[in-house]
Amino acid sequence: MHKKLFLGGIAALIFLPFLNTQAQAQHSAPKLDIGGQFSYIRFRDLDVNDVGVGGRITYNINDLIALEGEVNFFPKDRSDFFESGRKTQALFGIKTGFRSNAAGIFAKVRPGFIHFTRDFDGFPESHTDFALDVGSVVELYPSKRTLVRFDVGDTIVKFGDRIGPLGPIGAFTSHNLQFSAGFGVRF
Repeated sequence: MHKKLFLGGIAALIFLPFLNTQAQAQHSAPKLDIGGQFSYIRFRDLDVNDVGVGGRITYNINDLIALEGEVNFFPKDRSDFFESGRKTQALFGIKTGFRSNAAGIFAKVRPGFIHFTRDFDGFPESHTDFALDVGSVVELYPSKRTLVRFDVGDTIVKFGDRIGPLGPIGAFTSHNLQFSAGFGVRF
């Protein structure tokens, strides 16, 4: 039941902007945004907090729909067994919502991956897991060519099977709070 509601909500967010053609004609956002950000992620099931930096590029199809790509790097080299090492996250997807000349509010759905490097007790290993970022975006436009952006979302990570110190660890899915704040230039 929850899965059907979730998928229905995502479908509504994707197709709702197509119904509002009058709003598209009122003003036009620049087509390309490039920016950087600081990002915080809380790996709930691993009891780990990480802070990193990243970059983002957005192509605004129109005032209501955009395609985005984002890469974040979390440099802290941890020595925990399950998630030691540094992390690199890449997400690509859609942002849809409403904007005015001063601000915008959007929903985002961005699949991608998160890569963990690991060197625990001299046994180097790395792994890459599927990630899905679902959340909200608020953008402020101090000028026509600049933006300040705040993201909050649930970064869902599907961890695959692992071999732990006491034997195999089964695959599991983790819901993780992620918050980002950044600045961008609009072209």
